[in-house]
Amino acid sequence: MLSIGIIDDGVGFAPTLNKLKQTVSAEFTCVVCADAFPLGEQNASCLVSVGNKAVQMCRQMGCNAAVLSSVALSRMLRPLSCASIDLYGCDAPVMHGLTYTASNVLLVGDSFALRNQNLSGVISVAMPQFPLLAEADDERAIVNYVSELCEPYTGQFDCIAFANSSMNLYKHCFARVFPNVKLFDNLEGVARRIRKNYKKYPREDSVCRVIDLDGGDVGEKYTFFID
Repeated sequence: MLSIGIIDDGVGFAPTLNKLKQTVSAEFTCVVCADAFPLGEQNASCLVSVGNKAVQMCRQMGCNAAVLSSVALSRMLRPLSCASIDLYGCDAPVMHGLTYTASNVLLVGDSFALRNQNLSGVISVAMPQFPLLAEADDERAIVNYVSELCEPYTGQFDCIAFANSSMNLYKHCFARVFPNVKLFDNLEGVARRIRKNYKKYPREDSVCRVIDLDGGDVGEKYTFFID
């Protein structure tokens, strides 16, 4: 059976898992790098170290591919060559947003993922507390946080691009603040690439396990977030 690893630092792996389960049947191993949470606020050397350890774990477990669910990890590791395992990144969909909008794209996410995103037509807003609110599943606090940081730019954009994986779980919170704004998550692209490359595998029921970087089972902690 096809085996796919998903690497993230917390609840952000869940929307990636749920999307891929709709795309291809596989055995999924979700590696949660909780020791480096939140990844988007770490420096480059930490991201490379943690990411490489997680990729190596996926490889040792026999995964055919590993998906870097974290946008920060994707920016650091995707260019690297990983023999014997296919590596997929989940990038912030800025270019998709730019082709859609007649105004600007509001790019929201982790501090690291927003670095060097000095593109014309892009307004960047860092949300370092978002992963913490997502882990707590505090929707009221998320709505208030989005309102506080983004409402000053109301009228200056007509679409939002997510640069944090956990934001994919809370699109409805952004929609409550900006009901007429198009939302772009980072999952369609990676799902399309996975479907194209692994469509030869027969349709079977997908199975999933969630582990930490030491191999310990942490699935119970995230059961609520998995479809």
